[in-house]
Amino acid sequence: MMMRILRITVAVATVITVAAFGYVYARERYLSDATYPVITMATETVDVKASATDADLLRGVSAYDEKDGDLTDKLLVESVGQFTKPGWCKVIYAVCDGDNHVVTAQRQVHYTDYRPPRFTMNAPLIFSAYGTLNIVGIIGAEDCLDGDISQNVIIYSPDYETGQVGSFSIQATVKNSKGDSAEIVLPMTVERLSNNSPDIILKDYLIYLPKGKTPDWNRFIESTADHAGIDAALEIEIETDYNARKSGVYSVDYYGTDEAGYVGHTRLLVVTE
Repeated sequence: MMMRILRITVAVATVITVAAFGYVYARERYLSDATYPVITMATETVDVKASATDADLLRGVSAYDEKDGDLTDKLLVESVGQFTKPGWCKVIYAVCDGDNHVVTAQRQVHYTDYRPPRFTMNAPLIFSAYGTLNIVGIIGAEDCLDGDISQNVIIYSPDYETGQVGSFSIQATVKNSKGDSAEIVLPMTVERLSNNSPDIILKDYLIYLPKGKTPDWNRFIESTADHAGIDAALEIEIETDYNARKSGVYSVDYYGTDEAGYVGHTRLLVVTE
């Protein structure tokens, strides 16, 4: 008798459990959202400036869900990829509805004002044979997307010989976060400069110019000083191989002579594009 009652009790409990599970499952099915959000883009390509924000990249993108309604304000820029060609890459958008359904979409981004990285210099590549030749920290780089990328610059000289006086070359390469790179070959000079040579300080030591433009080279002189760093007037002579009509790297050499006849030398490098 007890066994029969026990079997009946177990059967009833099983029925109740199954019924409860069925109710919960049906309720969840009823209340849950079986649809996914839809991301719509007004254009297949978005044109932006190099300074673009996520809001700029999201221009013309909207999202909608049948249950949650408009989800445009929930859209996120998930990632911006590497360049497929200079100035062009893929952006991926993502949105999540109230039931944690995540949807992504992608389109092309065109940075309309993009240009490859450019090199910078904070001192001339002219060294005294009587001192230590150290080019570390002289050559840097800046990028319109990443800003200062000097830490990415790699430099070496294929022809410099330690202790030798003469003209040599420095090769520099750099790459930005989008995979675009730039390289340049710059002239370097090691010469016998007197310890009493005056100084010519320039505003820039490497500039970029469009073809066809020839500036007044004197305007790049910031100051002149004697060997002790005290302001001093110098007689300045300028020599250059600059050709405004042809792309390349050119030198503008400044020679300054003080009252005692000592000569100082510095150089502005010009890249024509």
